[in-house]
Amino acid sequence: MTPVVQAPPSTEFTFASVEVFGSRKVPKEKLLEVIGLPAPGTRIDKARFDFVGMLQASKKRLLETWKFALCRYSVIEYPGNIMRVTVDLVDEGDEWRMAFHPAPEGQPEDPGGLVAAWARYVEKLEGLRRTGAYPVFGAGQCQGIVCFGGFGHPELLPLEQTFVEGVPRHFDALVRVVREDRDEVRRMHAVMLLSYGSSREKLAAVLGPAVKDPSTGVRNEALRMLGAIQKDQGHTISPLEPVLEALWFPQSTDRNKAGWALVRIVETEGAVRRKQILDSAGEMLLQMAAMEQPTDSEPALKVLTLLAGRDLGDEGARRRWVEETTTRERGSEH
Repeated sequence: MTPVVQAPPSTEFTFASVEVFGSRKVPKEKLLEVIGLPAPGTRIDKARFDFVGMLQASKKRLLETWKFALCRYSVIEYPGNIMRVTVDLVDEGDEWRMAFHPAPEGQPEDPGGLVAAWARYVEKLEGLRRTGAYPVFGAGQCQGIVCFGGFGHPELLPLEQTFVEGVPRHFDALVRVVREDRDEVRRMHAVMLLSYGSSREKLAAVLGPAVKDPSTGVRNEALRMLGAIQKDQGHTISPLEPVLEALWFPQSTDRNKAGWALVRIVETEGAVRRKQILDSAGEMLLQMAAMEQPTDSEPALKVLTLLAGRDLGDEGARRRWVEETTTRERGSEH
Protein backbone atom coordinates (compact mmCIF):
# COMPACT_ATOMS: atom_id res chain seq x y z
CA MET A 1 0.00 0.00 0.00
CA THR A 2 1.46 3.35 -1.04
CA PRO A 3 0.58 6.18 1.37
CA VAL A 4 -0.63 9.53 0.10
CA VAL A 5 2.10 11.95 1.13
CA GLN A 6 1.06 15.52 1.70
CA ALA A 7 2.86 18.66 2.72
CA PRO A 8 2.85 19.31 6.49
CA PRO A 9 -0.45 20.92 7.47
CA SER A 10 -0.51 24.69 7.05
CA THR A 11 -0.63 26.78 10.22
CA GLU A 12 -2.50 29.64 8.52
CA PHE A 13 -6.27 29.71 8.95
CA THR A 14 -9.24 31.88 8.06
CA PHE A 15 -11.20 32.79 11.17
CA ALA A 16 -14.85 32.25 10.18
CA SER A 17 -16.95 32.83 13.30
CA VAL A 18 -17.31 32.91 17.05
CA GLU A 19 -20.60 31.83 18.57
CA VAL A 20 -21.92 31.54 22.09
CA PHE A 21 -24.28 28.82 23.19
CA GLY A 22 -26.13 27.89 26.35
CA SER A 23 -26.74 31.05 28.37
CA ARG A 24 -30.37 31.87 29.00
CA LYS A 25 -29.59 34.94 31.13
CA VAL A 26 -27.12 37.08 29.17
CA PRO A 27 -27.94 38.27 25.60
CA LYS A 28 -25.60 36.94 22.91
CA GLU A 29 -24.76 40.46 21.70
CA LYS A 30 -23.35 41.41 25.12
CA LEU A 31 -21.43 38.16 25.40
CA LEU A 32 -19.84 38.56 21.96
CA GLU A 33 -18.83 42.14 22.76
CA VAL A 34 -16.90 41.05 25.85
CA ILE A 35 -15.48 37.92 24.17
CA GLY A 36 -13.92 40.19 21.55
CA LEU A 37 -12.39 37.70 19.10
CA PRO A 38 -11.34 38.65 15.53
CA ALA A 39 -13.82 39.57 12.84
CA PRO A 40 -14.89 36.87 10.35
CA GLY A 41 -12.41 36.62 7.50
CA THR A 42 -9.35 37.46 9.60
CA ARG A 43 -6.26 35.47 8.63
CA ILE A 44 -4.48 33.85 11.58
CA ASP A 45 -1.12 32.05 11.46
CA LYS A 46 -0.97 29.92 14.59
CA ALA A 47 2.80 29.51 14.19
CA ARG A 48 3.35 33.26 14.52
CA PHE A 49 0.39 34.41 16.61
CA ASP A 50 -0.47 33.30 20.14
CA PHE A 51 -4.04 32.25 19.38
CA VAL A 52 -4.30 30.19 22.56
CA GLY A 53 -3.22 33.21 24.58
CA MET A 54 -5.90 35.30 22.90
CA LEU A 55 -8.56 32.73 23.83
CA GLN A 56 -7.33 32.64 27.43
CA ALA A 57 -7.50 36.44 27.68
CA SER A 58 -10.99 36.40 26.20
CA LYS A 59 -12.18 33.81 28.71
CA LYS A 60 -10.67 35.82 31.58
CA ARG A 61 -12.60 38.93 30.48
CA LEU A 62 -15.82 36.95 30.18
CA LEU A 63 -15.57 35.41 33.64
CA GLU A 64 -14.63 38.72 35.23
CA THR A 65 -17.84 40.18 33.79
CA TRP A 66 -20.32 37.37 34.56
CA LYS A 67 -20.37 34.20 36.64
CA PHE A 68 -21.17 30.89 34.96
CA ALA A 69 -21.38 27.31 36.20
CA LEU A 70 -19.32 26.35 33.15
CA CYS A 71 -17.42 28.23 30.45
CA ARG A 72 -15.60 26.32 27.70
CA TYR A 73 -13.99 27.59 24.50
CA SER A 74 -13.72 25.06 21.67
CA VAL A 75 -11.95 25.49 18.35
CA ILE A 76 -12.96 23.41 15.34
CA GLU A 77 -10.85 23.33 12.18
CA TYR A 78 -12.46 22.46 8.86
CA PRO A 79 -11.01 21.44 5.47
CA GLY A 80 -9.67 24.47 3.65
CA ASN A 81 -8.10 25.72 6.90
CA ILE A 82 -11.28 27.30 8.18
CA MET A 83 -11.46 27.90 11.92
CA ARG A 84 -14.55 28.47 14.06
CA VAL A 85 -14.82 29.04 17.81
CA THR A 86 -17.76 28.16 20.04
CA VAL A 87 -18.06 29.43 23.60
CA ASP A 88 -20.27 27.03 25.57
CA LEU A 89 -21.85 28.38 28.73
CA VAL A 90 -23.94 27.00 31.57
CA ASP A 91 -25.71 29.60 33.71
CA GLU A 92 -25.63 29.35 37.48
CA GLY A 93 -28.87 27.56 38.30
CA ASP A 94 -28.66 25.37 35.18
CA GLU A 95 -26.27 22.83 36.69
CA TRP A 96 -28.86 20.15 35.85
CA ARG A 97 -27.30 20.24 32.37
CA MET A 98 -24.17 18.68 33.93
CA ALA A 99 -25.74 15.89 36.02
CA PHE A 100 -23.11 13.30 35.12
CA HIS A 101 -22.14 10.09 36.89
CA PRO A 102 -19.49 10.38 39.62
CA ALA A 103 -15.96 9.81 38.37
CA PRO A 104 -14.98 6.15 38.82
CA GLU A 105 -12.08 5.33 41.10
CA GLY A 106 -11.06 1.83 40.03
CA GLN A 107 -7.95 0.42 38.35
CA PRO A 108 -9.12 -2.58 36.32
CA GLU A 109 -6.57 -4.57 34.35
CA ASP A 110 -5.92 -3.62 30.73
CA PRO A 111 -7.29 -6.75 29.01
CA GLY A 112 -4.77 -8.22 26.62
CA GLY A 113 -2.89 -4.90 26.61
CA LEU A 114 -5.53 -3.57 24.20
CA VAL A 115 -5.89 -0.14 25.78
CA ALA A 116 -2.14 0.45 25.67
CA ALA A 117 -2.02 -0.82 22.08
CA TRP A 118 -4.78 1.62 21.10
CA ALA A 119 -2.92 4.49 22.76
CA ARG A 120 0.16 3.62 20.67
CA TYR A 121 -1.97 3.54 17.52
CA VAL A 122 -3.44 6.99 18.25
CA GLU A 123 0.02 8.39 18.96
CA LYS A 124 1.36 6.97 15.69
CA LEU A 125 -1.65 8.25 13.74
CA GLU A 126 -1.28 11.81 15.09
CA GLY A 127 2.46 11.78 14.42
CA LEU A 128 1.88 10.86 10.77
CA ARG A 129 -0.73 13.59 10.46
CA ARG A 130 1.59 16.23 11.88
CA THR A 131 4.23 15.46 9.28
CA GLY A 132 1.76 15.39 6.37
CA ALA A 133 2.24 11.64 5.83
CA TYR A 134 -1.45 10.94 6.53
CA PRO A 135 -4.61 12.97 5.87
CA VAL A 136 -5.77 15.17 8.74
CA PHE A 137 -9.44 14.89 7.79
CA GLY A 138 -11.43 11.79 7.00
CA ALA A 139 -12.07 8.55 8.87
CA GLY A 140 -10.13 6.25 6.55
CA GLN A 141 -10.80 2.52 6.31
CA CYS A 142 -11.01 0.00 9.14
CA GLN A 143 -12.86 -3.14 10.22
CA GLY A 144 -14.62 -1.54 13.19
CA ILE A 145 -18.06 0.03 13.31
CA VAL A 146 -16.38 3.43 13.66
CA CYS A 147 -13.09 4.43 12.05
CA PHE A 148 -11.16 6.98 14.08
CA GLY A 149 -8.57 7.64 11.38
CA GLY A 150 -8.15 4.31 9.70
CA PHE A 151 -5.09 2.23 8.95
CA GLY A 152 -4.24 3.35 5.41
CA HIS A 153 -0.49 3.71 5.93
CA PRO A 154 2.22 1.02 6.07
CA GLU A 155 3.07 1.97 9.65
CA LEU A 156 -0.56 1.65 10.72
CA LEU A 157 -1.73 -1.33 8.69
CA PRO A 158 -0.20 -4.07 10.90
CA LEU A 159 -1.76 -2.63 14.05
CA GLU A 160 -5.44 -3.30 13.38
CA GLN A 161 -5.43 -7.09 13.60
CA THR A 162 -4.70 -6.89 17.33
CA PHE A 163 -8.03 -5.10 17.80
CA VAL A 164 -9.97 -7.28 15.37
CA GLU A 165 -8.92 -10.42 17.26
CA GLY A 166 -8.63 -9.08 20.79
CA VAL A 167 -11.74 -6.99 21.37
CA PRO A 168 -14.35 -9.78 20.92
CA ARG A 169 -12.35 -11.99 23.32
CA HIS A 170 -12.00 -9.26 25.93
CA PHE A 171 -15.26 -7.37 25.38
CA ASP A 172 -16.59 -7.69 28.94
CA ALA A 173 -13.24 -6.69 30.44
CA LEU A 174 -13.13 -3.60 28.22
CA VAL A 175 -16.64 -2.68 29.41
CA ARG A 176 -15.27 -2.84 32.95
CA VAL A 177 -12.56 -0.34 31.97
CA VAL A 178 -15.24 1.98 30.54
CA ARG A 179 -17.28 1.80 33.74
CA GLU A 180 -14.63 1.60 36.46
CA ASP A 181 -11.25 3.03 35.41
CA ARG A 182 -10.32 6.28 37.15
CA ASP A 183 -8.19 7.33 34.14
CA GLU A 184 -10.52 9.13 31.71
CA VAL A 185 -8.16 8.64 28.76
CA ARG A 186 -8.17 4.87 29.33
CA ARG A 187 -11.97 4.95 29.54
CA MET A 188 -12.13 6.88 26.25
CA HIS A 189 -9.75 4.47 24.53
CA ALA A 190 -11.78 1.51 25.78
CA VAL A 191 -14.94 3.02 24.26
CA MET A 192 -13.11 3.40 20.93
CA LEU A 193 -11.97 -0.21 21.09
CA LEU A 194 -15.53 -1.44 21.57
CA SER A 195 -16.06 -0.50 17.92
CA TYR A 196 -14.58 -3.92 17.16
CA GLY A 197 -17.29 -5.71 19.16
CA SER A 198 -19.44 -8.21 17.29
CA SER A 199 -22.93 -7.16 18.45
CA ARG A 200 -24.46 -3.73 17.84
CA GLU A 201 -27.15 -4.46 20.43
CA LYS A 202 -24.58 -5.24 23.13
CA LEU A 203 -22.66 -2.09 22.23
CA ALA A 204 -25.77 0.07 22.49
CA ALA A 205 -26.58 -1.34 25.93
CA VAL A 206 -23.06 -0.60 27.16
CA LEU A 207 -22.79 2.87 25.65
CA GLY A 208 -26.10 4.25 26.90
CA PRO A 209 -24.78 4.71 30.47
CA ALA A 210 -21.40 5.97 29.16
CA VAL A 211 -23.21 8.99 27.68
CA LYS A 212 -23.29 10.42 31.24
CA ASP A 213 -19.59 9.89 31.95
CA PRO A 214 -18.02 12.96 33.64
CA SER A 215 -15.33 13.07 30.92
CA THR A 216 -16.05 15.08 27.78
CA GLY A 217 -13.91 12.71 25.73
CA VAL A 218 -15.73 9.59 26.91
CA ARG A 219 -19.14 11.15 26.24
CA ASN A 220 -18.00 12.28 22.80
CA GLU A 221 -16.88 8.83 21.73
CA ALA A 222 -19.88 7.05 23.27
CA LEU A 223 -22.29 9.32 21.39
CA ARG A 224 -20.28 9.02 18.17
CA MET A 225 -20.52 5.24 18.50
CA LEU A 226 -24.29 5.29 19.13
CA GLY A 227 -24.73 7.15 15.86
CA ALA A 228 -22.52 4.71 13.98
CA ILE A 229 -24.27 1.68 15.49
CA GLN A 230 -27.62 2.94 14.20
CA LYS A 231 -26.53 4.04 10.72
CA ASP A 232 -28.15 2.11 7.85
CA GLN A 233 -29.94 -0.36 10.13
CA GLY A 234 -33.42 -1.70 9.48
CA HIS A 235 -34.59 -1.41 13.09
CA THR A 236 -33.87 0.86 16.05
CA ILE A 237 -30.85 -0.20 18.09
CA SER A 238 -29.49 2.92 19.79
CA PRO A 239 -31.49 4.21 22.78
CA LEU A 240 -33.31 7.49 22.21
CA GLU A 241 -33.54 8.85 25.76
CA PRO A 242 -29.78 9.22 26.48
CA VAL A 243 -29.33 10.89 23.10
CA LEU A 244 -32.08 13.44 23.78
CA GLU A 245 -30.66 14.17 27.21
CA ALA A 246 -27.18 14.68 25.73
CA LEU A 247 -28.46 17.45 23.46
CA TRP A 248 -28.74 19.58 26.62
CA PHE A 249 -25.25 18.73 27.87
CA PRO A 250 -22.85 21.65 28.20
CA GLN A 251 -20.37 21.28 25.35
CA SER A 252 -20.38 21.32 21.57
CA THR A 253 -18.87 17.83 21.44
CA ASP A 254 -21.85 16.53 23.43
CA ARG A 255 -24.62 18.01 21.33
CA ASN A 256 -23.14 17.57 17.86
CA LYS A 257 -22.52 13.84 18.37
CA ALA A 258 -25.94 13.52 20.01
CA GLY A 259 -27.38 15.37 17.02
CA TRP A 260 -25.96 12.87 14.54
CA ALA A 261 -27.03 9.92 16.69
CA LEU A 262 -30.55 11.37 16.64
CA VAL A 263 -30.36 11.75 12.85
CA ARG A 264 -29.59 8.04 12.53
CA ILE A 265 -32.46 7.06 14.84
CA VAL A 266 -34.98 9.23 12.95
CA GLU A 267 -33.68 8.00 9.59
CA THR A 268 -34.45 4.47 10.78
CA GLU A 269 -37.87 4.93 12.35
CA GLY A 270 -39.22 8.13 10.79
CA ALA A 271 -41.35 10.53 12.83
CA VAL A 272 -43.02 7.93 15.07
CA ARG A 273 -41.49 9.54 18.19
CA ARG A 274 -41.72 13.13 16.97
CA LYS A 275 -43.67 14.32 20.00
CA GLN A 276 -41.14 12.89 22.43
CA ILE A 277 -38.24 14.41 20.51
CA LEU A 278 -39.78 17.87 20.24
CA ASP A 279 -41.00 17.89 23.85
CA SER A 280 -37.56 16.90 25.13
CA ALA A 281 -35.21 18.69 22.75
CA GLY A 282 -37.15 20.87 20.32
CA GLU A 283 -35.72 24.09 21.74
CA MET A 284 -32.17 22.77 21.61
CA LEU A 285 -32.59 21.58 18.02
CA LEU A 286 -33.86 25.04 17.03
CA GLN A 287 -30.88 26.75 18.64
CA MET A 288 -28.42 24.35 17.05
CA ALA A 289 -30.03 24.75 13.61
CA ALA A 290 -29.53 28.52 13.81
CA MET A 291 -25.77 28.29 14.39
CA GLU A 292 -23.07 29.01 11.82
CA GLN A 293 -21.03 26.10 13.19
CA PRO A 294 -21.81 23.24 10.76
CA THR A 295 -21.09 20.57 13.35
CA ASP A 296 -24.14 21.84 15.26
CA SER A 297 -26.41 23.12 12.50
CA GLU A 298 -26.19 20.22 10.04
CA PRO A 299 -27.53 17.43 12.29
CA ALA A 300 -30.18 19.68 13.84
CA LEU A 301 -31.46 20.79 10.43
CA LYS A 302 -31.48 17.18 9.26
CA VAL A 303 -33.52 16.03 12.25
CA LEU A 304 -36.08 18.84 11.87
CA THR A 305 -36.42 18.15 8.13
CA LEU A 306 -36.96 14.43 8.74
CA LEU A 307 -39.53 15.05 11.47
CA ALA A 308 -41.43 17.56 9.31
CA GLY A 309 -41.13 15.62 6.08
CA ARG A 310 -40.00 18.76 4.27
CA ASP A 311 -37.52 21.63 4.30
CA LEU A 312 -38.85 24.08 6.88
CA GLY A 313 -37.11 27.16 5.52
CA ASP A 314 -35.59 29.90 7.66
CA GLU A 315 -35.15 30.19 11.42
CA GLY A 316 -38.56 31.81 11.98
CA ALA A 317 -40.39 29.17 9.95
CA ARG A 318 -38.63 26.37 11.81
CA ARG A 319 -39.63 27.82 15.17
CA ARG A 320 -43.25 28.28 14.09
CA TRP A 321 -43.44 24.68 12.90
CA VAL A 322 -42.01 23.32 16.16
CA GLU A 323 -44.35 25.44 18.30
CA GLU A 324 -47.44 24.63 16.22
CA THR A 325 -46.62 20.92 16.01
CA THR A 326 -45.93 20.66 19.72
CA THR A 327 -49.16 22.48 20.59
CA ARG A 328 -51.22 20.35 18.18
CA GLU A 329 -49.81 17.04 19.35
CA ARG A 330 -50.22 17.94 23.02
CA GLY A 331 -53.83 18.90 22.27
CA SER A 332 -54.49 15.57 20.59
CA GLU A 333 -53.78 13.81 23.89
CA HIS A 334 -56.86 15.35 25.52
